[in-house]
Amino acid sequence: MESVTDRRHVTGRPVTARRAAATREQDERRFRRLYEASYEPVLAYALRRCGDLSEAHDIASDTFLVLWRRLADAPADEEVPLWLYGVARRVVANRHRTAVRRERLVERLGSAARETPGTDELATQRENAIAVLASLRRLGGDDREILLLAAWERLSAAEIALVLGCSPNAAAIRLHRARKRLAAALEKEHGATGHRKKEPPQPRQPSKRRR
Repeated sequence: MESVTDRRHVTGRPVTARRAAATREQDERRFRRLYEASYEPVLAYALRRCGDLSEAHDIASDTFLVLWRRLADAPADEEVPLWLYGVARRVVANRHRTAVRRERLVERLGSAARETPGTDELATQRENAIAVLASLRRLGGDDREILLLAAWERLSAAEIALVLGCSPNAAAIRLHRARKRLAAALEKEHGATGHRKKEPPQPRQPSKRRR
């Protein structure tokens, strides 16, 4: 006759735990199989679109992270490579949009801080961008947050006030002060134009005449 303990192991938690463990092991085996079969094609796909091996590896890693998280939704094994291409395509697009937003953020922060028109020379733009980001990192967290809300999210003072939970007037004052502190940090470290200050030339010592 079956005991209560036996029935508990058949219908209770121990059986459920074993089934969950078996399912997890099955998922892991399938993921490893798909990873080994598809990583190189996905990496090549990413490399052809970004041209940088390190970034291509990042794209491939993000792609297989999506596969792991959505393994239950993935199609049959023979269809997974094409499904992964679709995932990688979205990963590339998202990374591109992030890069574009970052570049636009740099341009807006540089313009707001220096209040001078930007130059068209690519090298100068790059130097200015590096200078602005370096100065931004030196600010306090509250200043960085409100500057990013204004420059990256393009929020007005009233909209920033809703995000921060303060009045529009307080948000406008905080934004103005943060911009002033960013401009001061930029001026202190890199000069008004965003370039690092050069050391003043040292006076040349008169040469000694031979006797």
